[in-house]
Amino acid sequence: MNKHLLLLLLGLSTTPVFAQAPADTRPQAAAIPGTTAPRGNARISGNVIDTETQKPVEFATVALINLSTGKPVDGTMVDDKGCFTLSKVAAGKYKINVSFLGYQQQVIDNITISSDNADVNIGTIALASDAKKLEEVVITGEKPLVEEKIDRTVYNAEKDITNAGGNAADVLQKVPALSLDNDGNVQLRGSSNVRILINNKPSSIMAGSVADALKQIPADMIKSVEVITSPSAKYDAEGTAGIINIITKKEGLQGVNGSVSLTAGNRSSNGNASLNIRRGKFGVNGNFGSNMFYNKGNMTNTILAPANNSISVQGGNTEIDGSFMNGQLGFDYEITQKNSLSGGVRLNGGTFKMQNDQDVYATIEGNVSEDFKNEIRNRNQRTGTDYNLDFTHTFKNPGQELAILSLYSVTDTENKINQDFFNEGDAPYQLKRNVNDGSNKELTFQVDYTHPFKNKTTLEVGAKNIIRDVESNAVYNDVFENGTTNSRTDNFFYEQDVYASYLTYGFMLKKKLNVKFGGRYEYTDINADLEEDNSDYTTNYDNFIPSIAFSYTLKDKHTFKANFTQRIQRPSLFYLNPYRQEQTSNTFVEGNPNLDAELTNLYELGYSTFFKTTSISASLYMRQTDNAIEPIATIEEVAGRDVTILSYQNIAKNKTYGVSLFGSTKPLNNWTIGGSSNIYYVDLNSAYNKNSGWMYNINLNSSYILGKGISAQFNGGFNSRRIQLLGEFASFSYHSIAFKKELFDKKGGISLGFDNPFRENMRMKNDLYSKATPTNPRAYEQHIRINNFNRGMKVTFNYTFGKLEQARPRRKKSIRNDDAKQGDGNGVG
Repeated sequence: MNKHLLLLLLGLSTTPVFAQAPADTRPQAAAIPGTTAPRGNARISGNVIDTETQKPVEFATVALINLSTGKPVDGTMVDDKGCFTLSKVAAGKYKINVSFLGYQQQVIDNITISSDNADVNIGTIALASDAKKLEEVVITGEKPLVEEKIDRTVYNAEKDITNAGGNAADVLQKVPALSLDNDGNVQLRGSSNVRILINNKPSSIMAGSVADALKQIPADMIKSVEVITSPSAKYDAEGTAGIINIITKKEGLQGVNGSVSLTAGNRSSNGNASLNIRRGKFGVNGNFGSNMFYNKGNMTNTILAPANNSISVQGGNTEIDGSFMNGQLGFDYEITQKNSLSGGVRLNGGTFKMQNDQDVYATIEGNVSEDFKNEIRNRNQRTGTDYNLDFTHTFKNPGQELAILSLYSVTDTENKINQDFFNEGDAPYQLKRNVNDGSNKELTFQVDYTHPFKNKTTLEVGAKNIIRDVESNAVYNDVFENGTTNSRTDNFFYEQDVYASYLTYGFMLKKKLNVKFGGRYEYTDINADLEEDNSDYTTNYDNFIPSIAFSYTLKDKHTFKANFTQRIQRPSLFYLNPYRQEQTSNTFVEGNPNLDAELTNLYELGYSTFFKTTSISASLYMRQTDNAIEPIATIEEVAGRDVTILSYQNIAKNKTYGVSLFGSTKPLNNWTIGGSSNIYYVDLNSAYNKNSGWMYNINLNSSYILGKGISAQFNGGFNSRRIQLLGEFASFSYHSIAFKKELFDKKGGISLGFDNPFRENMRMKNDLYSKATPTNPRAYEQHIRINNFNRGMKVTFNYTFGKLEQARPRRKKSIRNDDAKQGDGNGVG
């Protein structure tokens, strides 16, 4: 235990930054960037009030101007009592500018400091309201749909009206460098090893299948999506490909404001509402959304086993529907000017249902071995809650900050699979009633400290502890027509504790080259217990994770980047849970509790530029993983029937080389065109199998303002075939069109959207090839064909209300648990 405590303190003992004097609660002078001025010992003080109410104007900005040069030499901010003090002022003549959004600027001329120890009180400064500004906050600039920043790509989802009425999966498939298959499984630059955060925090909603989780989040709640491909050592072991951070809509303005939206469609419907209240130092924000989706299709699943010349064919109609809710209540309170407290609770939950009625037919050596019907009912229920409480302290030095963060997440799941086996016109001769109840609990404590220096360098240190407890309780029941029942249980317990500390240091050379390097040390302790075979699994390991990044700017418009990072990727419950999910009569999926963490090296070179109304960016990257977690497949005989068992092992070396491209332009003032592509080569090699090939995905979007509050948008994409160790998924495409009419003086609007209007259905193929090995002597082929009816239409109405008033901006810190490799479908976990 002492070792763990020392490890947590490692990041805090690197520099004696915490030996600070008691905090001065008075407003401190903030240096004006780009100024150098002689310092003295004189003081200038005063107070600022509202002309009409005679109350203090909190957080108004006070700038000290040298009369001889006309340049600002110092500045500060008014405290909650309306007072301000400018210290260490040299002798001379000055003027003071006092300003705050919603008020007319006030100028105090001819302030004379006659001596070095003078103490000048300029009295009360009254600010008159600017009626025009108070009536309406007018935003003259507009964010582009996609922004390229120095360390991330930002997709502003709220600007894309084709998102109205959809879910998070619909949003993510439009983000540069991301691709999704038709089950909603996410890939970043061809890799599914990504970590998805919500508002910079991990969420219990992502504890199981990410594909299912994304369907629970309404698109109308999403403000933007950030893609971070080369995170620094400050982040956890992020996901070997990077981080996807979903930012939800939440205002931080004074007053009361909110929004509502409703969507009705033939494939999905949802409703969302948000409310934000802020008075002075205290703010409360809340939102709630519900989402329903429904879809139909059909599929066939063919398995060929040459060893006994057997053929098994399953096929039938499929219906999928689900209903989910998502709610959040948060608060923030400024205890003093330098100390703030924030917290909140997020709830999520819902039910996913799939109905699949199959005809099953099989032959061995040309003789019929099976001919029956199978009705499958799959239901997944999930409820999750996240609680967070964060404290932030800012110091006298601008940018110097201490954050103490905590997060507790708990998820409860229930998976039920019912299968009825019967012959045409007869009662069922066998029933399967399998249930898996699971829980995932995660407690996190984190401390971060940032210390800027005068030479434009920044030091960041921190420590973190994650305590994970996972439990899975499975019950398998087989009921036969003669009344006999076979039952067994399978209980799995998994504990994982992670202790980490980090240090990063950033600096600038010759005002053009930014350098940031760092290291992260992580210690992982694992205990697992599988009751079925009375086996225990205990292990621990430690890792040092380096990172370094360079950014060089030429002529203020050309930016070059180079990054290297190493990441450790721990398997999540999706991959670990040994529960055997019997999805059909001949296809089972199960996790592997003995999986090890992946270790990946990531290299990246990037370039971005802009000119007039056009922006372009490109990145070259390489990923290398020596113990990649990949699916494996074996054939077992279960109850006299050949069954395909899909599981996971650390068996592959994965090398990926690629290039990502993005561009955006405005041919006309009212017309915007943007697009992105990712082209990459994957080489998968293992003793079990090997596969390689080129892949790519392309996305194109365009918007046009027609006038009179009417706009139109198009979004479309194409994903090439996807290589995997056992075979490949076939290519697919998608497209959507939307029209929007603004209403109520731009406070509301109505949108009409069409998903895949020029195609009634989407045909998908998945081909798997399993070679014979000493541990799996039976080779086989599996060919899955899915026909999904995905043409859709939806109508969305949205309305915003309330009055927006400027509030003091607050810099938020939050926990980011980014180390767990997450699941990508199949319902395991």
